[in-house]
Amino acid sequence: MKDMRKTLLLLAALLPLTGTAAETGDTTFVVNSKKIVVADSAGITKISVYGHDGKALNRTYETAFVDGQEIERVYVTSPFIPQSLNRKKCQPRSHYPLFFMGFSQLGGSVMGMGGNTAMHTRDSKSWEYGFSLTSLAFRITNPLAITSAFQIGQVHHHFQDNYVLSTIDGITSMRKIEGEKLKKSYISYTFIRIPVMLEWQKRTGGADVFAAIGPSLELRWNDHSRYFIGKHKTTETGDINMNPVGVNLDVRAGYGSLLVYARMALTPLLKTKVAPECYPVSFGLGIRI
Repeated sequence: MKDMRKTLLLLAALLPLTGTAAETGDTTFVVNSKKIVVADSAGITKISVYGHDGKALNRTYETAFVDGQEIERVYVTSPFIPQSLNRKKCQPRSHYPLFFMGFSQLGGSVMGMGGNTAMHTRDSKSWEYGFSLTSLAFRITNPLAITSAFQIGQVHHHFQDNYVLSTIDGITSMRKIEGEKLKKSYISYTFIRIPVMLEWQKRTGGADVFAAIGPSLELRWNDHSRYFIGKHKTTETGDINMNPVGVNLDVRAGYGSLLVYARMALTPLLKTKVAPECYPVSFGLGIRI
C-alpha cells in the first residue's frame, strides 16, 4: 500500500509536465500490470487504479487531490487489502428472553419428572416467571458463541390437599392441617440466575434461529411457606431451610422473538439434612425484543 501511494503521489507531482495530454484527455500509465488513469478537471486531480479481472477492468483504488488535501477510496476488490477484511461478519447475539414464564415441578431426584409424591406437590399450579436484565455474547466460531445473562424472577411451588411445608425446631417437613379446608398452599422464593451457555445461531428467513445449552448459577432468597383458608393468608414459616445457591442445566431454542426453554436443577432446593430432598424442574416460553 505504501509503495502504491508513493507512486500515486509522484504521478500527481508530474502531472503538470504532461501538458497537452492532460488537457485533451485522461493520462494513462501501466505499472506492474496495473492501469493507472490520471484525470484533472476543475482543479481536482483524480488518480484511479484498475486491476485486471479476466477481460474486465475493476477499479480497485482511487485518490483525489483537492486544494492540496488527499482523499482516498479503497474498493472491496482491492488487491492491496486481504479479502478476509472485506467480509463483514455478523456480530454474535445473545438470545435471552426479555420476559419468560413457565410451569415448575419439584422432582424427587436430579432431572426427576412427574412431581414428588412425598411432598404432595401440585405441579399444575406451580409456576415461575422472570426477566433478563442484561446479556452478552462472545463468538467462538461463525455459528457458535458463548452467551451469558443476568436474570431475576420468582418461583411458586404449590402443594395438594391440606399439606403445608413447615419448619419446627429447625427441621423442615410436610405437615397436614386438620379441621380446615385450605384454598391453596405453596412455597415461594426470589432468584437471580446467571446462565453461561454454548449457543448455536444462524440468520435465516429474516430472523435468527438458535439453540443453546449450559449451566446456570442460581442465587435464592426471600423464601416463605404460606397457605390460604378462604381469603385469609397465613405464613407458616419464613425459613424453609432453602439452599441459598444452586446450579442448574439450562436448554433453550427459538426462532425470531419466541423461544422455549427447560431448566433442571443439579443441586437440591432444600438442605437435605434437615428438609425433604427435591430438585426444581421448569419449562416454558420466552419473548425477545
